[in-house]
Amino acid sequence: MVSMRTFLACGLLFLCVPSAQAAPKIHWANIGTTQPSGPTEKFDATDEPLDLRGATGDLAKWLKPFAVEPQKFSYTQQLLDEDENVRVYRLTFPSPFVSPWPMNNVVPAELYVPKSAKGKLPATIVLDIMDGSAILPRGLAHGMAENGVAALYVPMAYYGERRPKSDPHLKAFMDDPVRTLDALRQTVMDIRRAKAILAGRVEVDPKHVGITGISLGGIMTSLAAGVDGGFDRVVPILAGGDLAAMVFHARETRSIRAKLEEKGVSKEQLETMLAPVEPLNFASRIDTGRCLMINAAQDEVIPRDCTDALNKAIRSPQILWAPAGHYSSIHFLPAIRQTVVRFMTGQKVEKIEF
Repeated sequence: MVSMRTFLACGLLFLCVPSAQAAPKIHWANIGTTQPSGPTEKFDATDEPLDLRGATGDLAKWLKPFAVEPQKFSYTQQLLDEDENVRVYRLTFPSPFVSPWPMNNVVPAELYVPKSAKGKLPATIVLDIMDGSAILPRGLAHGMAENGVAALYVPMAYYGERRPKSDPHLKAFMDDPVRTLDALRQTVMDIRRAKAILAGRVEVDPKHVGITGISLGGIMTSLAAGVDGGFDRVVPILAGGDLAAMVFHARETRSIRAKLEEKGVSKEQLETMLAPVEPLNFASRIDTGRCLMINAAQDEVIPRDCTDALNKAIRSPQILWAPAGHYSSIHFLPAIRQTVVRFMTGQKVEKIEF
């Protein structure tokens, strides 16, 4: 079987080449190790309040931990790299959630801005896959910026530079699985703060801030969009709902599954535990007409039932199918990227143009 990293390497060959242009000078695949070259600029921003209108019963209860008091905060910006089409900035901001590990409480995001844009831009938050290498979201963000959409890659909690040395968080999560909910909550809260940053930037149209992500990033896209309820465009890619079913199905989560089984945690018990962060429980807050699902027709990681459940929970938004499996969809990412760009810019999307 071809490994995930092999597929990622194949994907680089496609994503490095923008449509009808020369290969970019920005080496975004290695940008995580690039040192900022520009001076540090400081900006102020304010969190957006969580809209709780219409939320009752369990939904109101599950939303409550996310409905923290809006705060004023500062973030920094430094130029990382640029080419003739795109500038990449490092944006660093404090997480509104304070975990026990300080390095996890600082979010090192990356903003990809088109140079040639005129007027206010649509913008999109981009999330990573479980692999955590950030190769795919960086490629997606760069491609979107080349096509007129500002894109902000936001690393999830405990990913990349946010990961504590020697992984003490993993032991804490294994000792008390309920604490994993904090990681998901923190990621959603970071995303909402990133949305507030984008909405306050001079080059961004605050009414047109979207969100997208692939695989785990697609699942977190669904969760964050459901909790927030105000994203202009939502595009979960290769995603689904019912976290417990996915944990007990996917090869990628077998170590987590083994630990749960060792502790005697059943799928039903896991469903109850994960209810406060289950995307299906918030999906009704996503605007059906402003959501596009992109999935793999032969997905071997996300069960079809999970994809169907998410689609139903969002009240049947448009869904497009790539003729591939979960990993082999990498070969269709250039076409998927262009589909996302069209949707984020308000164009009518009827199919993926392969």
